[in-house]
Amino acid sequence: MMRCSLCVILIAVTSSILHAQATPPAATLATVQRLKCAFTQKVVGNWDKDAAPAAELSAAKLAMVFDAIDTQDGTANVLDVSAPDAGAPHITVRLLASNLHFMAMNISGSVYLTTVFADRDSTASGTFKAVHTRHEFTPTRLTGWTSRPEQYYGQCQIVNGAAK
Repeated sequence: MMRCSLCVILIAVTSSILHAQATPPAATLATVQRLKCAFTQKVVGNWDKDAAPAAELSAAKLAMVFDAIDTQDGTANVLDVSAPDAGAPHITVRLLASNLHFMAMNISGSVYLTTVFADRDSTASGTFKAVHTRHEFTPTRLTGWTSRPEQYYGQCQIVNGAAK
């Protein structure tokens, strides 16, 4: 009986020590100040003449850097955006569970949302899965400009150092 009690105590102590040493995924993104993101796939939404929705998958080359990230105040800047129509709007930041969200609303009526996921693999490798979504629509499609809803898939990495 005494041996069983010692085993239970040993397991409980070992378990609490291991749990205390584990860093929760949100802790990494809660303190991040700069992320460099690259998106290599995109889906563009569209509607045909009968208003039936359709999606087009293609390769993408979209890159951006989120700088001066402050999860406490909920602010950030976006730099080095590779798309010509991206601009540099005010960014609202929210850390929810282990996901870091960046939202930009432009006076044109568009909304851009980027989510960085801190799952176990991402936290261990330092390369975080990410999705960037653009909610825009214009009657005429313009090459090189966002004129339909777009969703990009890629990765973000923590960058040390100040913005240049």
